[in-house]
Amino acid sequence: MTNNKKITINNSLFLKANFILLLLIGICFSSSAQIQVIDHTEITTKSEEGSDFSDYTAVPLGENGLLVSLTHYVKGQKEILIAKYDTTFQNIWEQKHVVKGEDKIVHYVVADSFIYYLVDKQRYDYEILKINLHSGIMKIITYEKILKATYTEICAAGNIILLGGEAENNPVVLHLNIKTGRQQILPSLVQKSTYLANLSIDIENDVILAIVAGKYSSYKYSFFYFYSLDAQLRYNVTIPDNKEYDLQTFRPLITATDEIIVFGTYSSPKWKRSQGIYSLKIKDKKEDGFRFYDFSYLNNFFNNLNEKKREKMAVKVKRARKKDSPVRYSNDYFVSPLRIEKDRIYLSLEGYNPVYQNGNNVANNMIGNPYFGSGNSRVYNNRGGNRSMWQNGGNPNPNVTVSYKYEQGIVCSFDKEGKLLWDNQFDFDEFESQKIFPFFSYSVRNDTLALFRLDEEELFYKQTVKSKEQELISEYEVPRRDSLDNIVNRSDEILMHWYDDNYLVSGYQIVRNQLSSPARRKVFYFTRLRYPFSAVEVDKKEEKEEK
Repeated sequence: MTNNKKITINNSLFLKANFILLLLIGICFSSSAQIQVIDHTEITTKSEEGSDFSDYTAVPLGENGLLVSLTHYVKGQKEILIAKYDTTFQNIWEQKHVVKGEDKIVHYVVADSFIYYLVDKQRYDYEILKINLHSGIMKIITYEKILKATYTEICAAGNIILLGGEAENNPVVLHLNIKTGRQQILPSLVQKSTYLANLSIDIENDVILAIVAGKYSSYKYSFFYFYSLDAQLRYNVTIPDNKEYDLQTFRPLITATDEIIVFGTYSSPKWKRSQGIYSLKIKDKKEDGFRFYDFSYLNNFFNNLNEKKREKMAVKVKRARKKDSPVRYSNDYFVSPLRIEKDRIYLSLEGYNPVYQNGNNVANNMIGNPYFGSGNSRVYNNRGGNRSMWQNGGNPNPNVTVSYKYEQGIVCSFDKEGKLLWDNQFDFDEFESQKIFPFFSYSVRNDTLALFRLDEEELFYKQTVKSKEQELISEYEVPRRDSLDNIVNRSDEILMHWYDDNYLVSGYQIVRNQLSSPARRKVFYFTRLRYPFSAVEVDKKEEKEEK
């Protein structure tokens, strides 16, 4: 039986459908671990011009719930609606913030018990919204504009807020102490032809870390700047240009005051596409361990190929190793934020190929690197071409990218020293999209891995252990609020891990239902799914195969 609740939230209508009996949607599963629909929710507004949720964020807060922000128009005013829900989609609090013209949220970060939104007010002006996650109390933080800078990233901890971006084609970081009101630019950060690749802050270890990397293949130095919390430069470590590799992406983990470990992808200087993954340890002001893993050394990298192509690739790899020459790969990779659980570090990547307007798939000489957000967050906006995937840069290639052909998702497990423990992958079957969204997600429990891929209304999933190869278990159709609903348009649908074995699917839909009033509705929907681990059964399977 479907239980619908209607709750009015100012000018918004909040619709909730709690799916209790999965049999009503007629889906059968062949595996012991089954996808369960726990809740389904819709948010809609009156059909005022501009009320199309073109800017939105969905921020999972683990067991503390979900934070949603979206831009819409109310009585002719453009406002950002920010609301918090618990894990059953019950509204806890909401806030509204009126903005003008092209003003929009460009980035956000969750720190301590607060969320900070960076709002671009155009013409190099920005404001920061600081919201208490428990009470919903909002404070607007402003600052004096020191220089004309374009900020794309916000980072915060304690009383410190950092805004990262670019000024006069150089990387820049603004340091704000919201307790004392003091503001300053991080010193010595400017380097020729570079961009800000990553910005991190760690209160416990008294470290601000800024990673600066070369924009062009002819200048691929990487700089790691270590600052104290009061913005004093302590030292920097430089990884020089190398004939064997170019570091493409950077996902750091601060482990001590003078120690970090960084993960990412690298390429060969002779071939600009991704060649493999690396781990780099910096300790006591110097490099303290560099590990490179060519993709061919991963256990499951070629498992998205059919048997014939896999055999050909094995021969090609063997031949290349004899010549001490790396195999060239055709994909680049979006790199998601690290996950740290107990004594394991997890890195996930999504392989893609750009499809250009002229039909050619050519090597992409990138300025900057592809990330899902420069930090742990990402704002989805402007469906015609959402927030640039390039960090502080663009693509100088004259070919216009019109879509992205997704090839595979990869999850790698490392120990705290950066040693690769296992890997696994999920075949994307050349799923093509114009969007740069996270269509792939995962969760891990005791080395049992659950993998998911969203393909419009279908969700594909499987469960395995470590590097064990496992075929696709099942496919599943994301449910509708009503069986009579006709979804006439859908976009911006994303899949995110929420907490434990719960996942969040969200997106924008235009729905028709002749028996509803009104018959046509614009909605931003959320579905909470649960995929229970069947770790015991999978572990037994692994033990049996190893005997």
